Formats: sequence, C-alpha cells, structure tokens
Amino acid sequence: MRAAAAWRDVRPAPDPSRWQQEPFRIFFPLGVLLAWVGVGHWLLYTLGVTATYSCLGHGFVQLEGFLMAFAAGFLLTAIPRRTQSPPPGRATLWLVGLALIADTVGAAAERWAAGQIAYLVALAALLGFAGRRFLGAMAGRRPPPSFVLIPLGVAAGVGGAALVLAWTALGAPGWTLGLGRLFVEQGVFLCLVVGVGGLLLPLMGGAPPPGDLGAAPGTVRAAGGYAALGVVILGSLVAEQAGAVRAAPLVRAAAVAAGLVAAGAAAPPRAPGLNRRVAWAAVWLVPAGLAAAGLWPDLRVAALHVTFIGGFALLAFAVATHVALGHLGLEAVRDRRPVVVILVAASFGLATLARVAADASGAYFVHLGWAAGLWLMGSAAWLLVLGPKLLRRST
Repeated sequence: MRAAAAWRDVRPAPDPSRWQQEPFRIFFPLGVLLAWVGVGHWLLYTLGVTATYSCLGHGFVQLEGFLMAFAAGFLLTAIPRRTQSPPPGRATLWLVGLALIADTVGAAAERWAAGQIAYLVALAALLGFAGRRFLGAMAGRRPPPSFVLIPLGVAAGVGGAALVLAWTALGAPGWTLGLGRLFVEQGVFLCLVVGVGGLLLPLMGGAPPPGDLGAAPGTVRAAGGYAALGVVILGSLVAEQAGAVRAAPLVRAAAVAAGLVAAGAAAPPRAPGLNRRVAWAAVWLVPAGLAAAGLWPDLRVAALHVTFIGGFALLAFAVATHVALGHLGLEAVRDRRPVVVILVAASFGLATLARVAADASGAYFVHLGWAAGLWLMGSAAWLLVLGPKLLRRST
C-alpha cells in the first residue's frame, strides 16, 4: 500500500493537451459564436423576427463575450510562450470559457448582474494565470514593457463590471452604469490594443520583437511610458463621464496613437501579406473613431463604431488569422492574399460604413440590419475556412 501511494506521489504529470498548448484553437471559434449572439439580434429585429432590442446587451456581448474570447485565446497562448512557462491547466480553460458563455447568456437575457459576475470570474482567472507567469518563479522570461497595460486593462474591466453591478443590484446612481460601460467597452480593449500591440505589431510587421522588461534601462523607461498612457486613457473615461464629451475622446485618441507609434505601428508593415496590412489599417481605425467621436459629439455612437467594428473587431480577426495560419504551418498562405482575408476585410469595412450611415439616414434600423448581415457574412466565412482546421486534433 505504501509503495503504491509513493508511486502515485512521484508519477509524472500528464503532458498538456493540444488545447492547453494552443488555447486559441478553442477560444477563437467560441468568440465568433458569441459575436453572432450580439450582432445577430440586430438582423433579427430588422427582419421582424424579434420585437425588442437592447443596445446595452449588444455592447456587453460584443466587448465582454466576443472580444474577450479572442483576447483570452491570444493571451493564454502567447503568455506561456513569451515567458517560457507552463501552459494553462484544463481547469483554467474550462473556467474562462464557461464564464464567457455565461456572461453572454446573461447579457442577451438582460440579466445584468449575472452577466457581470460571470465576466468578473473570467477576468479573475485570466489575471491569476498571467500574474503567476509574469511575477512567479515559473517564468523563464519577463514580458515586454508594453504588457504593463494588460493589468491596467483588466483593472478597467473589474472596475467597470463592479460599477454596473452597483447600478443593477444595489440601485446606485445612473452615472455608475455610464462609467462602468465606458470602462468595459473602451478601457479594457484600448489598453489591450496598445499593450499587446507593443509585442505583436513588430512581429507582424517583420521587425524584431521588443526586449524583456528589465533587460536594459530603456525597457524600464518604456514600461513607465506605457503605464502613463494607460492612466491617461482610463482617466479620460472618467473625464468623459463627468461631462468632457469633446476633449476626453480626443485625449484618448492621442494617447492610443502615441502608444501605437511607440509600438512601431507608424509605418505599414514591411513583411508581405494582405492580412498584415489589414491589421495595420484596423489598429489605426481605433484612434480614428475616438477622434471622430470627440470632433462630432452629436454623432458619437456612430463614430465609435469605427473603433468597434473597423478597429477592435477587424483587428481581432486579423490577429486571429495571423496566429492561426502561423500555428497551422500555413505561413506561405499568410504571406499572400488569402480569399478569407479579403472577404473579412471587405464585409467588415462595408459593415462599418453601413453602421456609421445609420445615424445620418432616415432608415436607421435598415442600415443596422445591413451592417449586421455583412458582419455575419464575413465572420461566417472566416469560421467556415479556419474553424475546421483549428478544431482538428492534429494538423
């Protein structure tokens, strides 16, 4: 009996599965399915299939479900590789995935408290995963300086969800919902775009990757600069809720643009491939939409959809395409003009134009229906082409 117990104690841990080594294979397709919930309801409403709609639910599904699933897939894959640390455990994958699904279901059903609690669970799991690899003994390398923005983005998500919870569960004043939405819908992914972009944009563009934090004095200064930009981004959200509806988005646009320049995104990528140029265009549409919202506050929502659709969403698919084709051994395809990239870029571009035009037209919901339909077509094409390859056990 003692010998058997001792053998169990020294048994080697099982090798990590393909899903643990490459979590993007799960989370990218999941993100597309969650996005269909948030986008599809506009098409259903326009066609008369449903009688109600929810702008609040739409925003939560897209930012907390769809985009967070893509972010989780990237971070759970990239962080262990960058830090030379173990991949996520099965429990982490299940917890994050189920929490994002629960968040989406809660938002779609207008159960705001349940959705925000699920979102907090997902953020806590991701923060714990990243913290153990950035700060713990298991890290073989340190992250690049721009990754200082990742915990700031997570903090924005936690603070935003807490504020929404206070509004829906405790009857807090309406400003808590307004500020909570700003943190969740803009703060999280503005920080992630600049923070992750500091590593990914040079790699996608053909430039050498940034050095590790602390490897040289310059990296410490760079981390301080990125942190300052994060504080400006989040501070501008507070200022906007306080009434600075013109100045705050312009400040935010300038901070994001400065971070992108620091990350090496000022010039188009030198490496070949249409997808790289799509990613470069998408990343610059992020501050462009913010600037437009500040310049024309009466069209704020329309302008922000330049950031959301042409920026966040298109960038998410471009990054997912780059990661997927690289891991699938299809670098030669990635360096050309894949048809799926053309379809996604064209459909998302047209969807952006249709959504922006909606506010200036006399057929608001017709334009929203077209925007939703175009977006769904592009994302469906992407999933049809790459989904089976991602979910295959061996490639």
